[in-house]
Amino acid sequence: MKSVKSRTDDPRAGKASETSPASATLRYASRFLACALSIALSGCFSIDRAELMRSGEEHVLVSNYGWYLFGCVPLCAGNANPNRWSPWVFFRDDVTMDKLQARFMSYAEKTGRKEKHTLVYDNYDSVMFEIPGLNLPVPIPYVVTYKEIQLSGVLK
Repeated sequence: MKSVKSRTDDPRAGKASETSPASATLRYASRFLACALSIALSGCFSIDRAELMRSGEEHVLVSNYGWYLFGCVPLCAGNANPNRWSPWVFFRDDVTMDKLQARFMSYAEKTGRKEKHTLVYDNYDSVMFEIPGLNLPVPIPYVVTYKEIQLSGVLK
């Protein structure tokens, strides 16, 4: 079976060139897959809150995660900067307890709540490369690792 080729004018070459529709589709699909994969594997910083109606308190959860090369070189993480223009940072370590505590305290000051109690933190590290949500580890240990930190507390 012969492949159908279409003729397109290539302005750079100044002459007509032949491209296969299959190769063009493959090129666009690979670009889409690369963009989707980079977004899926990027980090995420978030501040979640819930109002406790009976006591008037507020439960706050601050979390951030990122990907590292060999467990120590940051590749991509959620941007913990309060004046951020991008939700991600590349090659900067924002998955630290200091940055989460600073954002928790600035949120407490912004809301006007002075008393903070029941502070709990959680560290999670994974040395196997696995995509979150799929629970399918790739057997490449210690090359690309995952790190997540969560800090929760109650504001009164």
